[in-house]
Amino acid sequence: MYPKQFYVSLVISLALFFLVVRLIQKGRLDISYCWLWLTVGIVAPLIVIKYDWLLWFSRQIGVVSPVTTLFLFSILILFLMCLQFSLVISVQRRQIKRLTQLIAMRMEEK
Repeated sequence: MYPKQFYVSLVISLALFFLVVRLIQKGRLDISYCWLWLTVGIVAPLIVIKYDWLLWFSRQIGVVSPVTTLFLFSILILFLMCLQFSLVISVQRRQIKRLTQLIAMRMEEK
């Protein structure tokens, strides 16, 4: 990796990590969603600093270019985010159903 690429990648990955931490501190990112983002925020600078780990892992899975490995990780992260959102939506859907039933029962009592 060229020095300029290294520094730009490091700055961007550290900015992502500090953005996630700041959003958690301000309460704008819920604690239930932060674990995946914190993992990404920690792993991104680690991959930049330890680029040889990415090259090694790419060779282990039979990938020619480390960029392909990064895309594979990105797709995996997006899949996990979709799964997490689906779980949250399912829970909220059940809660909304219970609340509407409770409201309907209280309206009948009046």
